[in-house]
Amino acid sequence: AETTEKITQAKQLLSSGGSSSTSLQDALALLAALEKRCRVGNDTPSLVKVCEASLELCHDASDSEALLATLKTLTTRRSQKSKAIASLVTKCLPW
Repeated sequence: AETTEKITQAKQLLSSGGSSSTSLQDALALLAALEKRCRVGNDTPSLVKVCEASLELCHDASDSEALLATLKTLTTRRSQKSKAIASLVTKCLPW
């Protein structure tokens, strides 16, 4: 429930933000904190959702630099779950 709530909140930040790069960074920061909680707490389904949502925000904002940076950050995190990495790569392939 908290995961869905935070993802929705991050998407609203992006849609309501004036300066898109600032609101994108705020939204990603919000999701980064949630990603850490999910990863440390071994909540893999929520972790996958949060990681995918982070990439979707970058893609929706048409910010390819942020997309690549987010992808690199999320995949190289210490003790990142392989399922999360697999879903990130699968998500990005069509783009």
